[in-house]
Amino acid sequence: MRAKEYIAYNQATLKYSDEIRQIVDEMLPLRSSRQQTVDYYNRKLIADIRLQACLLQKELYEKNNAMQPEAPEEFQMRDGEIPVEIAAGVRDELFDVIKEDKTFGYLYFLLGNLRNSQRPTNPIDCVPDERGIVEALKTSRDDYPKSDLSEYLDDDINFAQYQDLTEVGITDESKLLSWFNNAYRIYDEMRLAKSNPISAVKVFLDDNNYESQVAKDLAGRFICEIIISTAAGDKRLNRIKDELERHLPDESSMDGSNEAHEDKTKGSNKIRTVVVYELLQKLGKGKSFNDLSKICNLVAYLTGGSPRKIYNEAQKGIQFTDYHKKELSEVNKILADLSLGIELKKDKEY
Repeated sequence: MRAKEYIAYNQATLKYSDEIRQIVDEMLPLRSSRQQTVDYYNRKLIADIRLQACLLQKELYEKNNAMQPEAPEEFQMRDGEIPVEIAAGVRDELFDVIKEDKTFGYLYFLLGNLRNSQRPTNPIDCVPDERGIVEALKTSRDDYPKSDLSEYLDDDINFAQYQDLTEVGITDESKLLSWFNNAYRIYDEMRLAKSNPISAVKVFLDDNNYESQVAKDLAGRFICEIIISTAAGDKRLNRIKDELERHLPDESSMDGSNEAHEDKTKGSNKIRTVVVYELLQKLGKGKSFNDLSKICNLVAYLTGGSPRKIYNEAQKGIQFTDYHKKELSEVNKILADLSLGIELKKDKEY
């Protein structure tokens, strides 16, 4: 569970919820850096430990101990530092909040090491996995907002979305950056409500920070793509994806043109692609014989769709949802009338 989600679900039982939320928010952009995490930890979270060290130094000095030949500096709180009186309690609670969030691996190491020093009989394995932290940051998709569009584009999912946005005429860099920042914010807020898919999707539906309906619909498709690509095992997020898809037009109608909206009545790209699959299979030239990209080129030629978009959808494996029920019924009737022996099934992956 991500730290943000832990806070959202356990807010009522957190003793230091305000302090914990502030720390997590301030730490979000620092998680990939060991040194920045250490600096933040020392600056923010150890006032009580610094006070103990200062008192020990003062005691040694007053006893003329050779280990402390000079008078120590007087203890002073630092700006923004967690107060001495609650620092230990905040650290304990923070440990529980982040312990399952691998993106906080460096902070977990610092908190775990301190806990091990205080409770040596039951040590915690908290050595940070640097590669695991990087991978967790990619999967969590909560490293936002960014100040430069290029920071988003060193990523396959983001770059493919960037291409989709430019295809519909959104090319201004500031608008593209705003689009990505907002899409990730909405996805993050939806996850905080993921126990209720209807409420989570309402977060998206109620958002009015897009300059056009096409831009908003693309954001919805983008969120579905992220869930498919990075959270396939999360049942709650997949329920959100299914619910969100019910409110989105098919991809073939999202290029902003009148022609595309007229084509929507002819069927969705998923249905069209699977029909071509099945027809080629009848000819003995299906996916086991032909490269998928070549099949998608044929679908694109027949439908006027984008070969890249069709391929991106097809390579993940095509599955239908309740959204496709009516269309499946219509296309299966057409196929039955032709006596082709082909029937598209809702619960099958193609």
